[in-house]
Amino acid sequence: MSSYILFLLLGLGSGAVYAMLALGLVLKHRAAGVVDFGHGAVAMFIAYVYLGLRADGTLQFPWIVIPHELTLRSSGLATIPAMVVALVYAAILGVVMYWTIYRPLRHATPLTRVCASVGTMLALQAIAVLNYGTTAKSTPTILPSSPLKIGDITIPSDRLWLAGIVILLAAALGAVYRYTRFGLATRASAENERGAALVGLSATRIALGNWVLATLLAGLAGILIAPISTVDPTSYTLFIVPALGCALIARFTSFGVAAAAGLALGMLQSEITKLLSVWSWLPEQGLPQAIPFLFIVVAMTMLSRGVGARGGTVELQNPSLGRPSRPYATTLLCFVAGIVILMALHGSLRTAFIASLVWIVLSLSLTVLTGYVGQVSLAQMSFAGLSGFVLSHLTAGAGLPFILALPLASLAAVPLGLLIGLPALRLRGVNLAVVTLAAAFALDALVFNSTWFGGGLAGRAIPTPKLFGWDLGIAKGDTYPRVIFGVVVLLFTCGAGLLVARLRTAPAGRMMIAVRSNERAAAAAGIDVARTKLLAFGLSAFIAGLGGTLFAYQQQNISPPSFAVFTSLSLLAVTYVAGVGRIAGAVVAGIMLSSTGLFVTAADKWFGVGEYQALVAGVALTLTAIKQPDGIAASPPPPLVALGKKLSGVWAGRRNGDTAPPAATPVGGVVER
Repeated sequence: MSSYILFLLLGLGSGAVYAMLALGLVLKHRAAGVVDFGHGAVAMFIAYVYLGLRADGTLQFPWIVIPHELTLRSSGLATIPAMVVALVYAAILGVVMYWTIYRPLRHATPLTRVCASVGTMLALQAIAVLNYGTTAKSTPTILPSSPLKIGDITIPSDRLWLAGIVILLAAALGAVYRYTRFGLATRASAENERGAALVGLSATRIALGNWVLATLLAGLAGILIAPISTVDPTSYTLFIVPALGCALIARFTSFGVAAAAGLALGMLQSEITKLLSVWSWLPEQGLPQAIPFLFIVVAMTMLSRGVGARGGTVELQNPSLGRPSRPYATTLLCFVAGIVILMALHGSLRTAFIASLVWIVLSLSLTVLTGYVGQVSLAQMSFAGLSGFVLSHLTAGAGLPFILALPLASLAAVPLGLLIGLPALRLRGVNLAVVTLAAAFALDALVFNSTWFGGGLAGRAIPTPKLFGWDLGIAKGDTYPRVIFGVVVLLFTCGAGLLVARLRTAPAGRMMIAVRSNERAAAAAGIDVARTKLLAFGLSAFIAGLGGTLFAYQQQNISPPSFAVFTSLSLLAVTYVAGVGRIAGAVVAGIMLSSTGLFVTAADKWFGVGEYQALVAGVALTLTAIKQPDGIAASPPPPLVALGKKLSGVWAGRRNGDTAPPAATPVGGVVER
C-alpha cells in the first residue's frame, strides 16, 4: 500500500506544473478573454533564459540570426539572482506580447485568438530549436530536495514544496480577485467592458496587468520544474495540453479548481505508472499520458456547457467564404496544369510538388470543418495518421489491393471523426479546440506509438500501389519520383477539391454555413444542428484520412512522429494563414506554406532557408490573425488586377444592358468575395 501512496506523492511535481500553468491560463481568460495555447512555450523560453543565466551568465533574447545573447557576467549567476532576472524578463515579455499581439485582438473572434496563440507557440518553439537545439538540458536543484520520510514512505521534499507553492498561489489569487480593488476591477471589466469604462476603469491596463501576472506564473513554473524535468523545446511546450484541460475543468474562472485539477492529474498519471507494473494486461506504452486526457474529454463532453459569454458586445465575424464558380471546368484546368508541372519538374522539386498536393488534401479537411462550419479541430493529423496506419495493415497485413485499401483506409477515419465530433454537440470554439487537442494527444500516445499498431520507432512499411498489375508507386528502380504516382495523387487531390466545391453550394453546405453563423437561428429554421456538425466532422475526417493514405504511399514507410500533435497545429497554422474558408486557401497552404511543399523546398534549395519554415509559419499565423483574418487567399488583388476586373465588369454590364454590377450577396454573416 505504501508504494501506491509513494507514486501519488511523486506525481505532485508534474501536477504542480500543470496547476501553475492552469492558473496563468485562468488569469489570461478572465482578464482578456484569451485561451493562450502559447502559454507552455512561454514557460519553456523563460526556463531557457534561466538556464543561460545559471550556466554562463548570458541573457537570451527571443529572436534569431542577429545577436541574441547579452553577457551579464563572465560566470553563471547564483540561483536567486538568476530567478529574479528571468522573472523580470518574463514580465517584460508579457508586456510586449500583450501589447503587440493580444491587445489588437480584443474584439476578434475566438478562432482568430486561438490561431494567434498557436502562432506564438510555434514561433517560440522554433526560436528555441534554432538557438538552443533539441538536446535536453538540466539545472541544479532550486527547492530543498532532501529525502523526507513519512511513515514507511521516503520522497524528495521538493514535491511537497511545489504542491505547497501552488496551493498558496491559488489561495492568494482567489483572495486578490475576490477582495482587492484590482481583482474587483478585473471582474467588472471582464463582465462589462463598456460599463467599466464609464466608471473610469481602463480595460487595457487591467488586462495588461493580468497578462504580466500570468506570464510570471508561466516563467515560475518553467524555472521550478527544470531540475525535475529536463528542458527541451517539445516536452515543455506540450505541458500546455494538460494545463488547458485543468483550466477547462475550472471553466476558466476558479483558481482553486484549476489548482486541484492540476495536482490530481499529475498524481493520476504517476499512479498509472505504478499500476503498469501491477496489472500486466495494461498497455505499457503511452497509458500514463493518454488516460488522464481521455478522462478530460469524457468529463467535458458529459458535464460542461461551455465557458459563459463575456460581457460586452463583440461582432462575430467568421473568416470569409469563397463561392466556387464553374467547379468542373476549374478542376479540369487544375488537373491539366498539375500534369504540366509534374512533367516540368524533376528530383526534389517534383517530390515537393507531390507533397504539396497531399497537404492540399489535408488543408481541404479544415476548409470543410473550420471554414464552412466554424468548428476548431486540432486533431486533423490524427485522422490522417489513423488512415495511414490502417492502410499499412490492410495492404501489408491483409493483402488488399490498392483500389480497395485506399478507400477503406480513408473511411476508417470517419468513426474517429464522429467520436471526436461528439463534444461539438455541447462545446464550441476554444473549448472544443482544447478537447480535440487532448484527444489527439491521447491517440498519439496510446495508439500511434504502440508497436502493434504504429510499428514503434521503425514505423510500418507501405507496399507499392498497383492497379491491375500496373505499378503506380513513387519509386521503381532508380527512378524517383515517378510521374505516374504524381498523376494519381493529383487525381485524388482534384477530386477532393471538387467535392468541397460542390459541397459549398449544395444543401448540406448551406446548412453548415447557417450553423456557423448562428446555431440557434439555424435550429429555428429547421436545421438539425447536431446532425450537421457530425456530418462535417465525418466528411472532414474522411478527407483528412484520404490525405493520410496518399502521404503513406508517398513516404513508403510511416512512423508516429509524422502525425504528432504539433503537425496538427502546423496544419491549422498554414491553412488559416492561407485562407481557411476558401479552396484557394488550401492550394496556397499546400504549395507555398507547407514545410515540405514546393515553395519552401525551392527556397531551401536555392537560398538555404528551409530551417526557418516553422518560425516563418508561426509569425505569419500571428500577423495574419491580427491584420488579415481572412487569409492570403482573400487578400485584395494588386491595384492593376483590381482595375482590370472592374473595367471588364463595367464592359460586361454595358454589353448586357446593365447600369451597375450586381451587389455582393451576404452569406452566413459575411460578404462573399
